[in-house]
Amino acid sequence: MSKQEFLQRLRDTLTGEVPGHIIEENIRFYHDYISTEVNHGTREEDVIASIGDPRLIAKTIMEASENANESYHSSSQTVNEESSDSGRRMHVIDFSKWYWKLLGVLTVILFFFLLASIVTGIFALIMPLMGPLLMVLLIYWFIRGLRR
Repeated sequence: MSKQEFLQRLRDTLTGEVPGHIIEENIRFYHDYISTEVNHGTREEDVIASIGDPRLIAKTIMEASENANESYHSSSQTVNEESSDSGRRMHVIDFSKWYWKLLGVLTVILFFFLLASIVTGIFALIMPLMGPLLMVLLIYWFIRGLRR
């Protein structure tokens, strides 16, 4: 079996079973692996024979993808996990819970109220000065118009 036949059989077996990025990632991996081994002097047929049947590899990839999805869904809940290498605890927060969404909405509303308070406060400070300022500008405009 040639490299192209191997890769095409692997692609055909994985198509529709796993997401496209996983297919492309594995095709790229096996393409690079076979090319590297051939560049090191091993015959292409021997490299492919040592890898094995592409349908069996595809089945392994599909199982790994399913396990990864299950592990992703179970770890997306709020959990405390023990880190195996450092002994520290890691806390994962799931922001898709209703109370986090409510907190986000309340935060946005509070931000807009704060912004409105600041703007109206600035106007409240400026408004007493606007009457006299406008009066001075009108008098200046009137006097300037009389000189012409």
